Amino acid sequence: MKPTTQAFKSTEISYSRNKMFFTILFLFVVFCSFSQQKISGKITDSNNLPLPGVSVLEKNTTNAVTSDFDGKFEITTKGNNVILVFSYVGLKTKELKPDVNTLNVILESDLNELNEVVVVGYGTQKKSRVTTAIASIKEENFTRGAIRDASDLIRGKAAGLTISNGSGDPSSSSNISLRGVSTLQGNAAPLVLINGVPGGMNTVAPNDIASIDILKDASAAAIYGTRGANGVILITTKTVNKDIAPTITYSTFATISNFYNKADFLDATQQRNFRSQGLRIPYQEGGADTNWLDQISGSGFAKNHNLALKGGNVKTNYTVNLNYIDETGVFTNTFNKEYRFSFDVNHSMFNDKLKVNLNLLNGTQNMGLSEGTVAYAYRQAMIRNPTASVYEPDGVTYDENYTDKGKFQYYNPVGIINETIEDRNRTWQRFTANLTLDLLPGWDVGAQLSKNKDTFLNGYAETKKHYSNTINLRNGVASRNTGTTDSDLVEITSKYHKILDKHEFTVLGGYSYQYIVNEGFSASNSDFPTDAFSYNNLGSGNALSDGLAGMGSYKNDNTLIGFFGRVNYNFNSKYDLLVSIRREGSSKFGANYQWGNFPAVSAGWSINKESFLKDVETVNILKLRAGYGETGVIPNDPYMSLTLYNYGGYFYNDGKWVRGLEPVSNPNPDLRWEKTTEVNIGLDFGFFNNRISGSVDVYSKKTIDMLWTYAVPSPPNIYDSTIANVGKMENKGIEILLNTIPVKTDNFLWSSSMTFSHNKNKLTSLSNDLYQIEGDYINRGNTGDPISFETHRLEVGQSLGNFWGLKSVDITNDGQWIVELPDGTRKTLDPSMYNDTNKQYLGNGIPQYYAGWANTFSYKKFDLSMVLTGAFDFQILNSQRMFYGNSKTEYNMLSSTYDKVYGKAVLNYNPTYVSYYIEQGDYVKIDNITLSYNFDVKPFKFINAMRLYVSGNNLATFTKYKGLDPEIIRGDPTSQGMDNRDKYPSTTGMTLGLNVTF
Repeated sequence: MKPTTQAFKSTEISYSRNKMFFTILFLFVVFCSFSQQKISGKITDSNNLPLPGVSVLEKNTTNAVTSDFDGKFEITTKGNNVILVFSYVGLKTKELKPDVNTLNVILESDLNELNEVVVVGYGTQKKSRVTTAIASIKEENFTRGAIRDASDLIRGKAAGLTISNGSGDPSSSSNISLRGVSTLQGNAAPLVLINGVPGGMNTVAPNDIASIDILKDASAAAIYGTRGANGVILITTKTVNKDIAPTITYSTFATISNFYNKADFLDATQQRNFRSQGLRIPYQEGGADTNWLDQISGSGFAKNHNLALKGGNVKTNYTVNLNYIDETGVFTNTFNKEYRFSFDVNHSMFNDKLKVNLNLLNGTQNMGLSEGTVAYAYRQAMIRNPTASVYEPDGVTYDENYTDKGKFQYYNPVGIINETIEDRNRTWQRFTANLTLDLLPGWDVGAQLSKNKDTFLNGYAETKKHYSNTINLRNGVASRNTGTTDSDLVEITSKYHKILDKHEFTVLGGYSYQYIVNEGFSASNSDFPTDAFSYNNLGSGNALSDGLAGMGSYKNDNTLIGFFGRVNYNFNSKYDLLVSIRREGSSKFGANYQWGNFPAVSAGWSINKESFLKDVETVNILKLRAGYGETGVIPNDPYMSLTLYNYGGYFYNDGKWVRGLEPVSNPNPDLRWEKTTEVNIGLDFGFFNNRISGSVDVYSKKTIDMLWTYAVPSPPNIYDSTIANVGKMENKGIEILLNTIPVKTDNFLWSSSMTFSHNKNKLTSLSNDLYQIEGDYINRGNTGDPISFETHRLEVGQSLGNFWGLKSVDITNDGQWIVELPDGTRKTLDPSMYNDTNKQYLGNGIPQYYAGWANTFSYKKFDLSMVLTGAFDFQILNSQRMFYGNSKTEYNMLSSTYDKVYGKAVLNYNPTYVSYYIEQGDYVKIDNITLSYNFDVKPFKFINAMRLYVSGNNLATFTKYKGLDPEIIRGDPTSQGMDNRDKYPSTTGMTLGLNVTF
């Protein structure tokens, strides 16, 4: 059949349409192939060093990548005439319109960015404008490896800041001090602020921290008033404020830890050898060979996982961080598990006039046996008879083998560990909202509102087989306690910045309000029908009906209000001036002193910008600083200025026994803050393109109105002691920071940072017209049972931490101590000589000098970092030697016990406190070594960077000290240098870690 004309036309139209469609499709593909392009390249800094982690963004799109560890990138663009935006924290953002497919991009330093900005009180400041003593450590300079908390990131990296942790307990925290001790009874630790909110070093995940700034002198810290005398540590967490590609970073590490050192006590073979030689061994032969320490310990293991997410644009961006820690200690049943979560979001609105920042921090912590419980078990393991078996022979009930009677404080360590149950839990939440409103050019108003809640819930139980219950014939004991600290903080600030020709002003004013409530509850009982309840059924104990159970509760609050202001002035970029004042009031103070003023002033002179140095290329920075400020230490507890009463004791009245009300304190309306004034003179320098840079600071701190408890007559007082502001003390010192880059080539970089500090302390007064200390001295410290002697003396004109006792200089042929009296005569020691007339100063437990040395070596894809720390010119009382390095001890003894003392004779005198046991504590410690490798991630398009590292911590110590570790736990400032015989020993660890950025 012949097709019709209509059918032919229809077929033609259809063919034309198909032809047009394929033509359009072909042109679209060709157009897309021309509009898309693949651009690659390498990003370096001004020193030609590769920059990893640089954000490469196609402008006005969400198309972005990140440079790898070699600074290389590759991006496929989505349109024509593209503009690439290169951004990196601390460097100037650069926009490029590529005309070739391969780029070499150099990013220059930006003085306005984080790496050239330090965080100060209520804001930030350019380094070039700083007039006070501030140490600033950025993320790239943090210590790597097995990091417990924020303090481990900066050990040895800030001159004058002392961070020590002589304990291997996984739940322990570091001891931190800055520029010596300025108080006897107040809080001696620096104030820690996380994004401006008071917190702890262990409440924020180390991976979430961008920088840590330390306000060291009073001219910097005076803006914080009564909380600033011990310095201020400002922790700033990571946030973003620019366009950034969505990024996921996963970090993990695993650590195996063991005892760093073990005390050399006699084992079973050594005991038998000594006994065969006719030497005294305080135990009968038990027939076994038991390593008691191995029975309660083993290798510790820790794992840490951290997941970070960030992204957004200059208008709205976010940062999320999740951290999980699971660590078991070297002792059985010791552990620490932590979960930390943080969320930070920034949003700008109304043409960037209003900026909102919301931050949420949440954490939980679960811990096992406490350090005190384990330390006592450790002591028992050391002194236990190594020829005794862990368990009694067959036929004897299980619980009886846990009690060895006949010796003072001698218990089975396995029983202590196995029959003690501790469950310690802590949770913390902090919500912070920051609002900043730009009212006019240069003038903004900010408000910070924070809600902080910290809660603990602990349970404790001792089974029927625990030694305390077998001795006291009880069927177990148990207790439960909980407490909450709730803190509300509101701070409002207003800041105005103006530049007029050569004059630059920044004026800050603000108001601060903090309200804190502490409350808690505890209950205890004993004599339970079964161990199955542990601490979860306290009401089932029979002691409740016997009236022997206990319970208690508490609640207290306090308010702190402050008004503050600060003016920064700069003239011609050469001369800087800072003036600040804070007026602060606290409910902890007495009625006559509820408000105080804390002024500060400092100035700086940029000498390198003067005409006579301006053209000297070798001098990059030369700035002289000088400052004066007043700060304070607030009393620890509320209501100390009031008359307090307790219900205690009973009296018979009208046929009933009535509980009496007894005073426990005298009123003191003059109770106030401890006031510290400080003068600081500093010099900042940088030479040879800053290949050599650093600072030197010299300071003098004087503290007055220090709190102490004084004996008073009663009557007329209602109580026999009063807490009053009387004491005076001073600290003087010098701090040096030296940064160098000894070697820098295309493939190799060696950077080094050294810190050194010296502090000299002196107590200048302990008495006034109303309150006196007899003789202007106080004996402090105690060696402990069964040797009970005071170890230290506080005396006007002397330093804190002075050991006080009998000076041993020799030994008789029959093993008796010979002591030298203050008049130089020597006598054989007898008990009647233990009095102050015969005692003298024997050394000091506070190091006079601290040093740190951090090195980083980079070669191609490898990085090696090393941190060394040291403390010098101080002494340690070796309590373990004093108790157990003696043949007359009733317990197991150190292997050195039968060595000749002074090379003359074996000691034959009961354990006692003499200078022989006070040893030189100087040490240098290899604190951390980390070796890392940065992988080439080109084959993995979904991975932007990957780093594998191996790290060791507390690897070696060079010292003459004969104890376990010269880095000791420092608690009471009045009795420094005590190495407790039963502390939780320090550990050494090896870590394998991985960081991956997607």
